[in-house]
Amino acid sequence: MASLRYLLSLLSLLFALVELSTCAPSPAPSPTCPLDFSHVLRIPWNTTDCRSYDRSIERKNSCCQSVLTLIGIPLAHRLKQTSNFRLPNLATSVSCVNDLQRKLDSLSLPSTITSTCFDPNQFVINNETCAGIQTTQDWVSRLGPTTTLDSACSSGLTDLTRCDACVAAGFRVQKQLISLDGNSSHGIYCYHFAVLYAAGIVNKKGPESDDALSCLFSLSLRSPLGSKKKRHKVALVSGAAGAVIAALVIAGLIGLYFRFGRAVKGGEAGWEDQESRPKWRPNTGSIWFKIEELEKATNNFSQKNFIGRGGFGFVYKGVLPDGSVIAVKKVIESEFQGDAEFRNEVEIISNLKHRNLVPLRGCSMVDEDGESHRYLVYDYMSNGNLDDHLFPPGKTEEALAQSLVRDEGSGMSNPKGIMERFLQVGILCAHVLVALRPTILDALRMLEGDIEVPPIPDRPVPLAHPSYRIDGNGFTISPALSGLQIHSGDMLR
Repeated sequence: MASLRYLLSLLSLLFALVELSTCAPSPAPSPTCPLDFSHVLRIPWNTTDCRSYDRSIERKNSCCQSVLTLIGIPLAHRLKQTSNFRLPNLATSVSCVNDLQRKLDSLSLPSTITSTCFDPNQFVINNETCAGIQTTQDWVSRLGPTTTLDSACSSGLTDLTRCDACVAAGFRVQKQLISLDGNSSHGIYCYHFAVLYAAGIVNKKGPESDDALSCLFSLSLRSPLGSKKKRHKVALVSGAAGAVIAALVIAGLIGLYFRFGRAVKGGEAGWEDQESRPKWRPNTGSIWFKIEELEKATNNFSQKNFIGRGGFGFVYKGVLPDGSVIAVKKVIESEFQGDAEFRNEVEIISNLKHRNLVPLRGCSMVDEDGESHRYLVYDYMSNGNLDDHLFPPGKTEEALAQSLVRDEGSGMSNPKGIMERFLQVGILCAHVLVALRPTILDALRMLEGDIEVPPIPDRPVPLAHPSYRIDGNGFTISPALSGLQIHSGDMLR
């Protein structure tokens, strides 16, 4: 009987423990990310630097800028939908960073990109971020219902001048926010808010438009975003027109084909044919080289033949089978959107003649691993580079002599207006925002005074290129502008 009572007490204790375990609260589920990262697969952004970002600091910084922009785009979308500038807490931010990395993984990119590029804390909102602003209501209460961003950044930012005006407006708003905040170290956060507000609220086409991507975010793209749509519309119109007039022009087209077909094929051969000997390109005099010829000439681009780094790439010395010495530039920082644009630029450069310009001898293109590699071939200058000849050691003072600025004899040899225009064109050609750089033809016309030089902002940086660093977090602004420590890996490009 005693053993029965003992057994019953054990069963009662067991039931009590089971009941307590069922009443215990279950662990809270991890928060889901409110940001949609589908644009990572949809936008044709340039992934080249991210595929090998660990090879150099330049590639790493460029990759991090692009990835930060990929976060900035949905943050701008969310700002328009919810009025919130940033994410509510660290757990949500971590969830979003993980979601972004999964999208990058689907593009076969390294799995350590997000952990290398930024800290999730920088996307979490708090009252100390910028003038106590957390929502668009806070923005309006601090700055009023309209700012200079509303008039300057609403549309048309693919135009160089309008984008320039939007950039300048962004800096003015940042200055207002810093004044309201009272802490200049928060300037980076205030600038980030200006970027998000311009892209998400002000711009009529939204954060994924050409306006936002090319000007506000300055995201590097493989091809212009709107080109496919434009080509589609042109194809529809051309198809409809062709159906109507086909019967009238078919005979003429056949005649043109037989008359000019061979000439067209011959012209294309300079670019397309890959025979054993180089091809002369029509109308330019430049040669189309095979990559095997350049590799043989430079001993497979060996370090022994490395000359130095020039504009847009590395330069190697080489010797052709005929004994002529060449300099081969391997283009690694190309701004060309495609092979057609590269060919067009080569044709333009080939026609430029000047005593201080090394003539272009030829070029080459090759596709490897789905990427296009480009090479420019020049005559080798055995007596040093042009810079050494124009500005030899010890001659700097002579080059900067006052006689270059003012000639007392002529009085008008170097008018101030002309010199200022030349300087402005030079600054514009070196603008950090690719969309603001003029073409070679436009630059020449500006130098000759045929067209006006667009106004250049005091600090020529796009809205998405702040570069000062605050406590290791946030986005960063150029030390030339702020004087603070640069950390370009934190820039929202």
